[in-house]
Amino acid sequence: MYINIKDYKISIMRVVLSLLATFLQIYSQAFAAPISAQVTDEDGNPLEFAVITLVGENPTLETKNAVMPPPIMTQQNIQFSPFVLPVAVGTTVSFPNKDNIRHHVYSFSKVKRFELELYGEDEEKSVVFDKEGVVALGCNIHDNMLAYIYVARSHQFGTTNDLGSIEIANVNPGVYFVYVWHPRMSGDEEEYKRQITVTDQGLDQIQFRIPLKRERNRSRSKY
Repeated sequence: MYINIKDYKISIMRVVLSLLATFLQIYSQAFAAPISAQVTDEDGNPLEFAVITLVGENPTLETKNAVMPPPIMTQQNIQFSPFVLPVAVGTTVSFPNKDNIRHHVYSFSKVKRFELELYGEDEEKSVVFDKEGVVALGCNIHDNMLAYIYVARSHQFGTTNDLGSIEIANVNPGVYFVYVWHPRMSGDEEEYKRQITVTDQGLDQIQFRIPLKRERNRSRSKY
């Protein structure tokens, strides 16, 4: 039986490289550590609903958040909840109606245009968000309803709490770009992007201080 030595060597090399990549990924994950961030406005007031996203310089660094609740944007008490919902590209988000009145959810955002026409209490519809960016939500029946879905560029992200803080678990050692976004931030994400190096000991808390635009009527959005 004839064996092409060149093809055989290439096959062996591919197997070795694949095993090496797997080993490096397992090795790095063994030393994964949490990182935390604090987001405030220019006056030092904590900012709730800011989204922090980590993007590895090397894509193999990325790990998916192990424990994430199902992405749900609820309509209850004639408002959306949560106000800001971060998800990964390709995620299906459910839109349950918990009010005893009907809602008509929509978005005219370039990232994702859609309409969920009138549906009532305990009914649920869903939308797939397949492109990164910001999606502003509204209701055709209730103009005061406004919320945002932030479609992240990686699987490592989270939203700050009412103290303006967040912790992202299981971050592999390596170089990352850190992005911050808030519905009222002045400027865009690129202006506040940071480059960090995470070791197996983690990293000191990342501090962001971002200027805000004047608060808009919640029935309007630039997105």
